[in-house]
Amino acid sequence: MEEPSICELPDDLILKIFSLLPLYRESTATHLLRKLRMEGPWKLVPDVMFDDDDESYASFVTFMNFVYGSLLFNNDQILERLHLILNQDYSASDINIWVKLAVKRSVRKLRIQTFGKPLELPSCLSTCVTLKSLVLHEVRIKVVPSCLRLSLKSLHLFSVQFSGDVSLASLLQSCPHLEYLVVWDVVVDTFPPCFLFSSLKSLHLLSTYFSEEDGSVASLLRICPVLEDLVVKRTCRIFNNYVPHICRTLKTLILRDLIIGSVPPLFCLPSLKTMHLLSVTFSGGESVATLLQICPLLEDLVVKQTEVSDSEDTTKECTLSCRTLQTLTLSELSIKMYLPWFRFPLLKTLHLLSVKFPNYESLALFLPICPLLEYLLVDQTKDDSLIFENVQPWFYLPSLKSLHLISAKFWGDESFEDLIRRCPVLENLVINKTIDDNVMIFDIDAPSLKSLSIDNSKGKRACVKKDRGFVINAPSLEKINFKDTFSNFLEFEHMTKVTEANVQVICSQSEKFIGSFTSIRHLSLCSLSSETPPYPRGTTFPYLEHLELCTCSAGWANLLVCILNDSTRLKHLKLKSQHRAHYNDPMIHWNKPRTVPECLSTHLEIMEWRQYEGTEQERNVADYMLANATSLKMVTFSTRCRNKHHRMLKKLKKLHRVSQTCQLLFD
Repeated sequence: MEEPSICELPDDLILKIFSLLPLYRESTATHLLRKLRMEGPWKLVPDVMFDDDDESYASFVTFMNFVYGSLLFNNDQILERLHLILNQDYSASDINIWVKLAVKRSVRKLRIQTFGKPLELPSCLSTCVTLKSLVLHEVRIKVVPSCLRLSLKSLHLFSVQFSGDVSLASLLQSCPHLEYLVVWDVVVDTFPPCFLFSSLKSLHLLSTYFSEEDGSVASLLRICPVLEDLVVKRTCRIFNNYVPHICRTLKTLILRDLIIGSVPPLFCLPSLKTMHLLSVTFSGGESVATLLQICPLLEDLVVKQTEVSDSEDTTKECTLSCRTLQTLTLSELSIKMYLPWFRFPLLKTLHLLSVKFPNYESLALFLPICPLLEYLLVDQTKDDSLIFENVQPWFYLPSLKSLHLISAKFWGDESFEDLIRRCPVLENLVINKTIDDNVMIFDIDAPSLKSLSIDNSKGKRACVKKDRGFVINAPSLEKINFKDTFSNFLEFEHMTKVTEANVQVICSQSEKFIGSFTSIRHLSLCSLSSETPPYPRGTTFPYLEHLELCTCSAGWANLLVCILNDSTRLKHLKLKSQHRAHYNDPMIHWNKPRTVPECLSTHLEIMEWRQYEGTEQERNVADYMLANATSLKMVTFSTRCRNKHHRMLKKLKKLHRVSQTCQLLFD
């Protein structure tokens, strides 16, 4: 049988219930009853936050009215989350009643913030089997009922203090099913001898302090038999007074902003797969290599702003510990290793982010220790040091398939050419060029390359007397993204397999490579070339179905006509102004086609025109397209200028549409 809602009870009984509530008198209860009868039950959404500092509450009493009124009605609605932000003092009975009402609605997530004021954990939480997440923020806990047993899976403690006989241990003892624990700015005291986190799988210790001298992070591992993830940040005593113990279940370890003074000889993490060392300082002769020795199955390692420096003997010892490593990320650090002794025999992915090498070493010396490397990212955005010197004759990357060079600095043209040639199976190449990379011509000779992305658009354009640009020979290339506003020299070999291209160039030599895309299916083009078309005469694009053309150049309209004439199967056309600032060149007169392009009369179905300005030339092109595209199904126009929006729409609606099924839309 369903429980009756409180709004269905007699008025006298409702008033009697209200009169029993703390801080309430007959006038308040009558007021709530009047609102109930006049406005119906107060709605309660699944996610509720009550903040007594909100300006919408005129007074303390108004806030109390709202909280009680909201929680007392709609008994059948499940409460997903309740968030109480309490700046003022409230009695334990008030908070207990609010929580009890939330428990009755099967609350799943509860968050309480009292800004350092005391809190007695309501014993009614023991009866709430649906409560899985509890967050306590800036709370001072003075009472934890001895009978309290929570069904929590997740517990977050932010700046929580304990007073009297209450401690973190007494609170955690009431959570036997806890799987996820976050502790921030909390004092950790001693746990009872027989205490175990029997279900805890993830533990985050952030700015945590140990009250006892023998307390440490490592000591907690002994009472977490199934722990899989451990995050430690700004916490002292990692291994202090450690009792030898093997944590066999830990798979992920993240250490951040802390100091490691010593690593016990018998400490071992035999199941650890992932380790992050972020701004970690070592003392007492310890190092990254020391930690690698205790992780025999480590697969993923991230080291950021942490010194990687070792003696020759220590580096030799940890070589065996790196045999399982598959992913390595080094960020904002200097490498000072005895490389001949170091090996990553199974490493497949390497990220080098603003990494410095000594004068007698370089990346070319570092990479050969990774014989199975498949993915390499080099990003020197935050550091301008030389990363590639001349490649030695024995240098070879036989398995590298993906190479990303972001602001990488070379010795010269030859060092880049040699690097590419020593990657015989390279399939994906990304180059974000910088002005001071010491390379004039990027000669990319890669027979196996399938995807190429080049960005040479950052910085200030200056007059260059010498040739600067790209020479590309990639017969297997299928996809290219080319953005270049600086080069004055481009040379592309014929690329018959390219099916998708995004090209934005200023160089007048763009005709040397656009015409090589004879198998293109998807083309996005922004060309400022004065040549029309910017490809050899007689070139056709028989497979082109999707064209995006930028309207920022002076001759874009004539370029459009050329491509339409040479693309018989075009189905989707998108015109857009990719650059907000128009160039100073006057618009070149549009030569209206003498004959209708075949794609307009047979295939074109969708046309989009973004940043339509309604100029005379744009209106002429729009009029021509609508009057001759017999297969059009949908045309969409959008504009930046809201003031001209309605006037332009009226003019467009008046244009003749030859397609009877064409739908005209405006964004």
